[in-house]
Amino acid sequence: MTALSSIEYPHLLMIAGALLLMLGLVGLTLRQRGGEAEPVAVVSDQAPTEPEDDVNQVEVYNRMAKEKRRDRWAERLDNAEEPVEALGQVLK
Repeated sequence: MTALSSIEYPHLLMIAGALLLMLGLVGLTLRQRGGEAEPVAVVSDQAPTEPEDDVNQVEVYNRMAKEKRRDRWAERLDNAEEPVEALGQVLK
């Protein structure tokens, strides 16, 4: 009888979970190291002369939708008749 065949099912699950956790941590470490190898762009004080051409249409849509939601919430807070409590502070 081998050592693995004598281990009960819950113990096998714990061993498998530990192995998956270790593999995930190794993968995370390798991914972070791979990102460091890329050259770092120089940040200038001046604004870019051209807008970014690689902006995805989905990102533009999501950004506009987020701004619209923020504006709607701001309107609701401005139009509220009673004060709104947020984080223990009274707004308005």
